Amino acid sequence: MITRSPGQHVFIALGTPWIDAVVAFLEPRARVDPWIMHGKMAIGDLVITVLDTTPRTVLCIETVAAPFDGTSRMEVDEEVSALRSLPVVPELEQRWSITFPTDPGPVDDALADRILTAVQSYGAPYIGDIDTLDPMSTAAHARTLMNERGDCTGCSSPIPLRKFNSGDRLHFHSAPRIFRRAELGDDYPAVLCRKCTGRMATSGHTNFIDYMLSKNPLCPQCGAHRTTQCAPGMPVHPFDHLPWFAGTGCVVGPDTPEWTCRACSHSWGQMFPPDHPQHD
Repeated sequence: MITRSPGQHVFIALGTPWIDAVVAFLEPRARVDPWIMHGKMAIGDLVITVLDTTPRTVLCIETVAAPFDGTSRMEVDEEVSALRSLPVVPELEQRWSITFPTDPGPVDDALADRILTAVQSYGAPYIGDIDTLDPMSTAAHARTLMNERGDCTGCSSPIPLRKFNSGDRLHFHSAPRIFRRAELGDDYPAVLCRKCTGRMATSGHTNFIDYMLSKNPLCPQCGAHRTTQCAPGMPVHPFDHLPWFAGTGCVVGPDTPEWTCRACSHSWGQMFPPDHPQHD
């Protein structure tokens, strides 16, 4: 955990608009400059960046690498404490009885210590946990983009963030009912590249899990389009995995199936056919 040393000061920076800030954080070469910071900073001082999402969220903690007086671009250490769960400011304020500054600038040492502890103690939700954020909120969208690390949820290809300009938009799919029990109606939040946005629109699906499952073969036993691809490994949390994959455990062999149906639990195919290098 990052703590403040004697003589070290903490500053609040603002990332606005939030989407430019998240894009710039994930791809520093993006053609945006979303950072607002005030105050004279010394080498070793800490900067906590807050996003202007609704509600406000905390993006990261960085260490100043060169003196900063507001007249030049800030330099920070390469070691960045990214808060991918994007702690929600109102939740932190209520839980820790603190008040986050609304303007960028230096923070009182006593308050800074409590803020550092609060943001780093924020529990990141598992995929299967119920997210209390409004799924349509910008905070939820920012969390989705951070969780995907700038990749498309649909095809896992990198979204070309380097070409992103201020004012550009990304396509987010909001999930009104988050995947919890692999039941019909469960959905999953996503950020999509242009190709996957078009493919999902053409498919007619408004539910992202349904769209992803529709790309897999029909179940040969019940005919349902609820087929998931089997993947080796055992999730730490019962639902800490993508809902279009099914964990098969850490031990795999010739009898490990390739597909399993969420509707009837029928499994078929071979993850590793006899001629697969896995059997060598």
